[in-house]
Amino acid sequence: MLFYKIRTTILLVFRFILLLIGISYSQNIFICDSLTKTPLGSVNIYTSTYGITTDSNGFCQINLFKPEDLITISYIGYEKKILLKSSIIDTMFLNTISIPQELVSVLGINTKKRRKWFTKLERDVIRVYPYAKMTAKLIKNYSTVLDSVNNLSFFTKRKEKKIIFKKIESQLISRYGKRVTKLKRSQGRILIRLIDRETGYTSYEIIKEFRGLFPAGFWQITARFFSHNLKSRYNPYKGEDKMIEHIIKTIFPKNPQRNNRFNLQEN
Repeated sequence: MLFYKIRTTILLVFRFILLLIGISYSQNIFICDSLTKTPLGSVNIYTSTYGITTDSNGFCQINLFKPEDLITISYIGYEKKILLKSSIIDTMFLNTISIPQELVSVLGINTKKRRKWFTKLERDVIRVYPYAKMTAKLIKNYSTVLDSVNNLSFFTKRKEKKIIFKKIESQLISRYGKRVTKLKRSQGRILIRLIDRETGYTSYEIIKEFRGLFPAGFWQITARFFSHNLKSRYNPYKGEDKMIEHIIKTIFPKNPQRNNRFNLQEN
């Protein structure tokens, strides 16, 4: 009986310690309006490589950020904050500011509904832009290998390009984890066009060159079923792409639009 009580006490203490450990590694923050104390949902919290947003109650977890990360907290109509993760407190108050005239007159962010839409677009760009950038970097890294592969016979060349494609895919997943394959529909649509922005090739052209005509056709048909188009071109001067370009230049100012096309095809 005594042994049973001691064992039960030890188990309870052990569970309590585990709970404390879990709490210590789980940092939740709450973001609200500094005047009204109203929770702010869909606030974008990001670094140059990763981003998250607050939920509808103004809460989010920042566990995946490193203590030395410089984190930006951004929400349209509010003052932007840039802080080290180690200096972020549990409750953050954002001060309201006037919306830049450019967003009102040029981008049309003049209603609450449009501001909410723009905030969501900003969140999606923050999520997928690093993937497009990394894809371009990997293709560029393999450009020398691709030059030699393009001189091989048709079937050997196709086999070698499939291997390179798999390596690029594996490196993306290794860098960003499985979340790179779990995108929302809107994020997938944006990523397709950003890949064209960064590489000069549409997603359809990349799949065709690495995997072949029939796989490219299959994935194009599949994409169209979900209202996507792998042949989409990026146009920074028109429509949603104009908004995306503004977001990239604001959040990632050191990443101008690339005009060069990497050599994927046989000369």
